[in-house]
Amino acid sequence: MNEVQHILRQYNETMLGEAWYGDPVWKILEGIDAQCAAARILPEAHTIWQLVMHMAFWEDVGIRRFAGPVSPEEEEAGNFPNTPAPDEHAWQQTLQRFRASNDAFRAALSRLDPAMLDQNTPGRQKTFRWEAVGVIQHHIYHIGQVAILKKAFHARR
Repeated sequence: MNEVQHILRQYNETMLGEAWYGDPVWKILEGIDAQCAAARILPEAHTIWQLVMHMAFWEDVGIRRFAGPVSPEEEEAGNFPNTPAPDEHAWQQTLQRFRASNDAFRAALSRLDPAMLDQNTPGRQKTFRWEAVGVIQHHIYHIGQVAILKKAFHARR
């Protein structure tokens, strides 16, 4: 197994498999409906919906960074986007969008040349490895928040 395949395996374990830290991303997202996703459980915290959109956004940024420079303005523009009106159809579309970004990120990872992992991405002082592993770490961080918000939402019912 080369290093890219190893990173890809870590990504798949984080998203779908047997993650070391606990339930993978898609297991935690199971059973979350639009009402739960849109609920502002803590006044100063993001909603589950915002966090899912945020994770999809940063996967897209990672893909674009593999291909070329990404401006700070582009990064800031979609960092925590506003959510649509909270209805089940819109929530399902957000989940489909996240699945699509997962597939695109997985494909971008699989195309990386292992020899390039320790080279900087175009226009940055961070390596391809740093970008790839960073997305995984970012997802783990935010899915922990999602898990807590999900539990808090159901405890209030």
